[in-house]
Amino acid sequence: MKKYITLISTKTKQHKCILLLGLGALSAFAMAPYYIIPFLWLGLSTLLYIINHEKSPLKSALYGASFGMGFGVFSMGWLANALMIDNGAVAWAIPFCWLGMGLLFGIFYALPTLLASFYSIGWRRFLAFTAWFVIFEWIRSWIFTGFPWNLIGSCWGGLLPILQTTSVIGIYGLSFITVLICGSGAFLPKWRPILIAGCGLGVITLLGLWRLYDATNDNVWGVQLRLVQPNIAQSLKWNPEEADNNYSKILRLSRENNEKITHVIWPEAAVHFLIDQHEEERLRMMGAVRQGSILIAGGLRGANPQKRQLANSIFVLDDLANIKGYYDKSHLVPFGEYMPFRGILPLDKIVPIGGDLQAGDGLKTLYIPKAPPASPLVCYEAIFSGQVVRSDKRPAWMINVSNDAWYGMSAGPYQHFDMARVRAIEEGLPMVRAANNGISAVIDGYGQIIASLDLGETGVVDAPLPKALPATIYAKTGPYPILVLSLILVIFCIKRRK
Repeated sequence: MKKYITLISTKTKQHKCILLLGLGALSAFAMAPYYIIPFLWLGLSTLLYIINHEKSPLKSALYGASFGMGFGVFSMGWLANALMIDNGAVAWAIPFCWLGMGLLFGIFYALPTLLASFYSIGWRRFLAFTAWFVIFEWIRSWIFTGFPWNLIGSCWGGLLPILQTTSVIGIYGLSFITVLICGSGAFLPKWRPILIAGCGLGVITLLGLWRLYDATNDNVWGVQLRLVQPNIAQSLKWNPEEADNNYSKILRLSRENNEKITHVIWPEAAVHFLIDQHEEERLRMMGAVRQGSILIAGGLRGANPQKRQLANSIFVLDDLANIKGYYDKSHLVPFGEYMPFRGILPLDKIVPIGGDLQAGDGLKTLYIPKAPPASPLVCYEAIFSGQVVRSDKRPAWMINVSNDAWYGMSAGPYQHFDMARVRAIEEGLPMVRAANNGISAVIDGYGQIIASLDLGETGVVDAPLPKALPATIYAKTGPYPILVLSLILVIFCIKRRK
């Protein structure tokens, strides 16, 4: 270890940038589905050691940008799969996609390292970086419509006891703890900070185990769910020649051995027609569920017929094919569902549907016959911490329909699933997730997976609906306590820089 410290201390600026670029890429393997957290410990500890001994703010920012670029490109590299659909017609955009992710993460790592460099060397700079880092993770979650993918606290997705902390402090609070723990090696050759970090990790693990030990396993009486996972390849999903085969597959999976099923849930954009405008097709849909059952289906809706605009929606249908309620996705994906700067950029969005989709009015509590009210979330709407349920009309569960087939058998769907799981813990509400190619699952308010179907499998998930837990501390406060703490720290740590 002493040799490693000596090595990084004597490196030139260029060599440090290359080293941190590589360590950022290596740290990406701390995210799902790998969870190799020691890589993140090595990466963050090295970054913080370097900036803790750097006097130049610009060099510090450059080191942070190098680490962030490596992390962004490698943790988000799976996005290239979406650009290979349609025989790679837009494969030319892959380098720009990777560059964009590198720049995005690079900026949001450079800013906290830049600001931290104005604090005195030692624990003040370390705490200042941690606080600024969390503030900028939160900013990343809403600026330019927001992209809170792979927040650093997500590395604990494979350790459910540690994830329990999000019921109190949310994912941003867990990111705060993660930087403190994984950056503790910055103080080497002193071992005390590492021992303190290890003890802290042990304490939150024990508290999480205690919470899980007291977990209740109560279910909502009379509700038996079926999540349909047809596993239709994205290259076939919008192919007109395959439309009937795809539709028939979903109907068959819904119909088989469904005697005890009360609610059937289909994934995002499950059918090729506008559900609200085709009554005959709705009757065919309901023929796949038993009498008295309810169908909750993802599909397109004719939101604005005059402008020929469509919405990406969730429909609730009774057994007579009546639409009992719907929700339009309100947080649309730029470049996927609409094209920003359409009048400037000579490009079209990736989703092969004419024109931009129309956004809905925001979060909604959907009332579902024969089941408690739910908060509907379409695709990546489930990744936004503190923005998944209405506080004035708290639901009893969350429904997330998605289509991750765009990303194939990559890390993307696993990362997406982890974020949806954390939302369940944060809110204390079950998350019921139906995805075209997986991962489909019923998750309780503790984040425990009741039943699931893995990525790339075809079939159904049959399970009861877990009961909602009382509103968690995080559900009541949101991210504001950890943000206030971070602001207090950035002020408290101010001292004339030596």
